Amino acid sequence: MSTITSSAGKAESVTVRRTEWSDAEEVNNLISPAAVAVFGRINVIHLL
Repeated sequence: MSTITSSAGKAESVTVRRTEWSDAEEVNNLISPAAVAVFGRINVIHLL
């Protein structure tokens, strides 16, 4: 677990883990239609 602090001074604890292939669908859901319009379709599996 690590603590990160924003530029506004707010501190928050986060847990980091490796990304797995099973996360691909959730990552894909984060890609907005505007991002697809600018960058095209992104192969999330390739990013992982």
